[in-house]
Amino acid sequence: MDKLLQWSIAQQSGDQEAMARIGQPDSKMLEQLFGGPDEPTLMKQSITIVNDPEVELEQKEIALENFEMLIENLDNANNIGNLKLWPSLIKLLNDDVEERLRFLACSIIGTAVQNNPKSQEDFISSEGGLGKLIHIVEHDASKEIQLKALYAISSVLRNFQPGYVQFVENQGWDILKGGDNKRTIRILSVVSSILSNGIDVEIHQHIKQQQLPSLLISVLNQDSNVNLIDKAVNILVELHKNQYPFTSQEIESIKSGIEQIKTVEHLNQDDLTAITSSFI
Repeated sequence: MDKLLQWSIAQQSGDQEAMARIGQPDSKMLEQLFGGPDEPTLMKQSITIVNDPEVELEQKEIALENFEMLIENLDNANNIGNLKLWPSLIKLLNDDVEERLRFLACSIIGTAVQNNPKSQEDFISSEGGLGKLIHIVEHDASKEIQLKALYAISSVLRNFQPGYVQFVENQGWDILKGGDNKRTIRILSVVSSILSNGIDVEIHQHIKQQQLPSLLISVLNQDSNVNLIDKAVNILVELHKNQYPFTSQEIESIKSGIEQIKTVEHLNQDDLTAITSSFI
């Protein structure tokens, strides 16, 4: 406040040297003092722009990018629900929406709900959101949008059992199929998020049906991406802790994979020790 007062006096007197020495005051404080829009208002304005059919696509993209920057703040993320903006964001996941807007909507969802129980609850309480994300992963023509949807799904599910229940209701397990490294990393992130809610016999059955042990084992080789190996190792150790019934063939393949990844540079040694002690 003292800085703002000094800046105001220097500005009124035209003292350029003093203004340069003091520097510009905080823009948020200026807006609060002189009536500029607060952040919830800016959020609503962004969604109004996106919903306006007369606005050019580029302006809608800028509005969503600004919106995402705002909701990186936890309070603003929670304001999505308070301001009843979730339905408008979820509508952007529809197939007939421009590709860039669908991408940004997935990104916003993932950012808003990440480690945020209130926003997780608000999101799944808004009809159709998780089902549309799953649909995107299965059917969208853009691989980049699929990856961003997987990111959002992972954020929705982590440490949030109601999200997992809705995931199952929407046949979410069917999307957990590998691909290139980028997709497999995202898939394993979703699996990790599922396991964060606990592991029971039903989870065991889904893992077996989706042949996830085979996917995890396929990662355990010296040519794999180190981040991918770390994720696979963590999941295998977690499954072992929770008494997942690996077949004898799977166990032998895991042991073989452990020997291969011992030479991988930058592999987390704690993870390597954990999987070695679990299976060898």
